Amino acid sequence: MTNTKDAPLDAVIDAARLRYGQRALFRGRGMCGAMVPVLSTGFAGVDGLLGIGGLPQGRITELVGTGTSGRGTLVARTLALAQQAGRQVVYVDLAKAIDLDMLARAGVSFDSLIILRPLGFGHALEMTRDLLVGGSAGAIVLDRLDGQQEGPAHPDPDLLDRSLRDWNTLLGRSLCALIFLTELPSLSTYPIECTLPYWSSVRLGFGWQRWLEPDAHLVGFAARVTVLKNKLWSSEGQSLTISIPLPEG
Repeated sequence: MTNTKDAPLDAVIDAARLRYGQRALFRGRGMCGAMVPVLSTGFAGVDGLLGIGGLPQGRITELVGTGTSGRGTLVARTLALAQQAGRQVVYVDLAKAIDLDMLARAGVSFDSLIILRPLGFGHALEMTRDLLVGGSAGAIVLDRLDGQQEGPAHPDPDLLDRSLRDWNTLLGRSLCALIFLTELPSLSTYPIECTLPYWSSVRLGFGWQRWLEPDAHLVGFAARVTVLKNKLWSSEGQSLTISIPLPEG
């Protein structure tokens, strides 16, 4: 139902659009999102929840969750659709945990997928910067930020913050969707010294809900996706449930 307070303004907007075209006027709330190119996630509900149709290009997205949460499937579908749209996709496998089977099932073409294996966290950041400077990547996945990792892969908050400041300018001149995977069992354990939430335009939280067992046959699981942050649309705090199929056999 239309808000009665907005009715006079809606009438003005409708009249102006009728005279000058549909794209002549926008409400301020939707203007930013309307001008941002996106990559579809392959989940219509998630694309709709974000309000802009997918993960933003030229911006940083953080996906927070654990292994069985639907996050990996969403990333795989996003990369497959990006490839279908003619975009080059890159996977920075810092955790050395890339799931090639999941990517293949989602339709990712390995012929045009670049997989990078950095020597450590700092090396992963250097690789990512080089990719952004090169300007040819349409999507970069950095897998993953995990405070439980030991050795060279352990995240350095200060180094990450300096890199994010630098990349913010580079991303502004590109159409690359930079996607961080953050491994956390609970949002309450998020490291307070990490500035990635500040620099991210979109943050999604993923959580396993239940197994899907129609007729006592396990076919998948349900996962909850929550918008933790969205600078491009007013959907923060909203959530929905998605179904993740398990491979047959």
